[in-house]
Amino acid sequence: MPNIIGMIFGLEKCAVVNVRRGRLAEGENVELSDGRTVPILGQEERYKYLGIQQTFEIRQQENKMETERELIRRVRRIMNTQLSAKNKMEAINIWAVPVFAYTAGILIWSKSDLEKLDRKIRSILTQYGTLHPNSAIERLYLPRKEGGRGLSNLQDIYLKEEKKIKNYFQTGITPIQKWVASQRYPSSGETSTHEPEIEDFKEILKQNWQTKPLHGRFFASLNQSDVDKLSSSTYLTQGYLFPQTEGTFLAIQDQVVPTRVYTKHIMKQQVQTTKCRLCDKAEETVQHLSSGCSTIAGTKYLGRHDNMGKVVHQSLCLREQLLPHFIPHHIYAPQTILENETTKVYWDLSIITDRGVEHNRPDMVVWSKKDKKAYIIDFAVPLDQNLSKAYGEKIAKYEPLAKEIKNMWRLEKVEIKPLIISCNGLVHRKTTEHVKEIQLPANTILWMQKAVILGTVGIIRQAIYPH
Repeated sequence: MPNIIGMIFGLEKCAVVNVRRGRLAEGENVELSDGRTVPILGQEERYKYLGIQQTFEIRQQENKMETERELIRRVRRIMNTQLSAKNKMEAINIWAVPVFAYTAGILIWSKSDLEKLDRKIRSILTQYGTLHPNSAIERLYLPRKEGGRGLSNLQDIYLKEEKKIKNYFQTGITPIQKWVASQRYPSSGETSTHEPEIEDFKEILKQNWQTKPLHGRFFASLNQSDVDKLSSSTYLTQGYLFPQTEGTFLAIQDQVVPTRVYTKHIMKQQVQTTKCRLCDKAEETVQHLSSGCSTIAGTKYLGRHDNMGKVVHQSLCLREQLLPHFIPHHIYAPQTILENETTKVYWDLSIITDRGVEHNRPDMVVWSKKDKKAYIIDFAVPLDQNLSKAYGEKIAKYEPLAKEIKNMWRLEKVEIKPLIISCNGLVHRKTTEHVKEIQLPANTILWMQKAVILGTVGIIRQAIYPH
């Protein structure tokens, strides 16, 4: 028969187990009709079935130790790769976590067991600089589109797998399903002793993050009415950052970097002064270093601001065929004036008007000769809580200039387009709208946000860790 259907039994994977009265018993090899032999399984030998080592019983403790070793081994191997931050998290979810998931519902994992495993994974992430030890743990397990990092939580996985198995047997109609349900789940109203409930896991993480006095500040900022939450999470969903950069940036958002104020009031360590080490005027908080220190306002803050603006300038000029080819943003140097038959673009140039106005030097002015309209584009990188204020100030600041340009150049329309991204990467909802109105490429916000993020991380690293 095997020759007829072209099937061959893999006897190297087969063995015989003799069980008498609930105990392993010695036996003999089984000889098949074709002369081949199926060996007897030794007393201390085991076989693997669906990822679980077993004989006539499942040795819980041995299997749990084996699962833990393999899970941690795979996580370490992933962390030693050159993958980006997002891809490392996905690799852990796809390649490492299934080692544990196979055992859920079969091996009995206590809540403390699951918490211990999650803690070990977090400690490995910390060892490799991917996770700050004081960052919000909740964000690690939330989806990236909601400001988290998308790592699977073992307790959540265990509960989901346990529920799937329970439902399978309780809703089954075969005799074996009914028998298992009666033995394993005798009470139909029985509920899992694990907390939280599966359906509420993500919401509970959000609530815990929101209620934290320090970490919760960024949650509040992310959920402001003027914030485009989806665009603000682009750096997480696209996953282009190095793991160490992403870990540092989230630590900045969570305000757990060791500034002098944090070191004294949160870590309770002795410091000589809490004044800023750069300007020696204001209190040294992460907000102050990110966007409030007068000493670096004209250098590092200006460089971050200009890098964001270069993205928009080059995209516009390429679209209008004012530039021959793309240049990487970090080495791109905008020309003060670029012009062709249809478009004229000013960069950081004072606009001389018939009637003088106080603010006549926006970051960019785009004059469309064909459509007889112009855009005044100005950039800002404020603190998270100042997004709306910065937008309103830009509109009020350049309204007089817009009127003068309209009259002087005889245009039909002049619009002010403030493009605002906070130092923590939050995108004002109007910024998203303006980018579409100006008809810039879809990835413009991604590159603008990247310029801001790398600028902020560089500023904090150079201030806190100068060597």
